[in-house]
Amino acid sequence: MLSSTACSGGGRDYAVPGDLCGVTVDSQLVSPLLPDGKKLTQRSSNASATSPRCRVSVDGDLVLYISSDLVSPGTDPLQVQDRGLQRLGHPLPADVGDSARVADRGAMAVADCTRRGGKQRIATLIQLEKEHPKDASQRRKDLTRLLRAYLPKAMAGLDCSKTST
Repeated sequence: MLSSTACSGGGRDYAVPGDLCGVTVDSQLVSPLLPDGKKLTQRSSNASATSPRCRVSVDGDLVLYISSDLVSPGTDPLQVQDRGLQRLGHPLPADVGDSARVADRGAMAVADCTRRGGKQRIATLIQLEKEHPKDASQRRKDLTRLLRAYLPKAMAGLDCSKTST
C-alpha cells in the first residue's frame, strides 16, 4: 500500500500523487477529481496478468477506481459495459483512444493494440466513487483529460503498442 501525505493548509492535507498505482500521470490531471481530506492511499491489485486495478482512497473512503483490461479484438468493451456506463450517468461519446464514453461519474476508452505479435484491445475505465467536483460538466472534462493521458501509459504498462485502426 502506498501513502502520500503533506500539509498544504486549507481542506487538502495530502500531496496529490504524480502516479496512480505506478502509472505516471500529471498530478494536475488527478487533482480536480480528488476531494479534500487528510490522507490519500493507493492500493493496486490485478484481476489477472492483463487486468491491473487501482483504488485511490481519501481518509479511508474509496474515491477513484481505475481498471484496464486486455481483451480480444472482436470484443466491444463499450457494448459489454453499456449498463455499467449508464449507471455512471448519461454516457456520451468522447475523443479518446479508438472509441470512448464519458459519463457523469466515470469514463471508458478503448484502443486497439499489438502485444507479443498478436492483436489485442485495451479497455480502461476510470470511475469516481464521489461526485467531485460537484459540477457534472466539469467532472466530465476532468475525466476526459485524465483518461486521454492515462490510456497510452496503461497500454505501455501492459506491453501493448498502438496499432492503426
